[in-house]
Amino acid sequence: MAAFERLKGDASSRQYFRGKNFVKVVYPPEMRDSFYNYLKWYKIYKKYNLPVPDLYDVDTVNLEMLVEDLGDVNGVEYFNSLKLSKKRFVEEVYNYISIIQSIPESEQIEAQSLDVEKELDFFIAHCFDCLIPSDFKDFLNSLKDYTVKKLKGLPLKLAHRDYHFRNIMVKDKKVYIIDFQDTLFVPEFYDSASLMFDAYLDVGRFRSVESELNSIDYRAIALQRNLKALGTFCFFGFKGGKGWFKKSIPLAMKYVSSHLEILNKEFKKEWDRMIEESLKSV
Repeated sequence: MAAFERLKGDASSRQYFRGKNFVKVVYPPEMRDSFYNYLKWYKIYKKYNLPVPDLYDVDTVNLEMLVEDLGDVNGVEYFNSLKLSKKRFVEEVYNYISIIQSIPESEQIEAQSLDVEKELDFFIAHCFDCLIPSDFKDFLNSLKDYTVKKLKGLPLKLAHRDYHFRNIMVKDKKVYIIDFQDTLFVPEFYDSASLMFDAYLDVGRFRSVESELNSIDYRAIALQRNLKALGTFCFFGFKGGKGWFKKSIPLAMKYVSSHLEILNKEFKKEWDRMIEESLKSV
């Protein structure tokens, strides 16, 4: 019988096991839709020459798949190891966004649209009273309403939807995109904002690859994205037994402050006051 090495999990309940030259991914029953979405988008990403790991075998009964082993170096670790070509790496990862957006309508059958309000409700539900003190409840609801209003009516584009540097792997200096099963329609700059304001990695001056960085629409999308990320960090960090997610909370909160500096200075003032109280629990 083949020996498997249990690998560290991600922000989901999937399990990963390393075999010889492959990784076995096991989906729980409640993630059946995600399993089939992965198979669907794998074929489409491959068709349009997006760099994704090869899929070797699929067990649709047990919701298991064998995928190419990309090693252990994700985009965060690779970026930090580079000395002279950080910008080139960021540009390469960034440029795949336009390829995803260019996938034609004929391939986008049944692609869903992002539920902005649901994601912000997730943020409030999982950050309130474990990270954010109870006396900021009214402020959180006002911030949610403000963000939903800002994003209403913005043009939608197809996107990876969770495009950050931990969902980039690097093997033999080649970039790969993983965790693409949630591809859907989102406000246009969503993937870019996920990357440029990645709470796992502050790319600093290399954000200059994005020309729309300081536009109102871009920062509104970045605000929503970082709030959703905070919900994920709180859910897994405080409630899901994956304490390492807490490490990303301070940077995500800092990013939100930077967005509000451009969007709404009154909200920024209250957010910064809230940060002082919230970070005591991290």
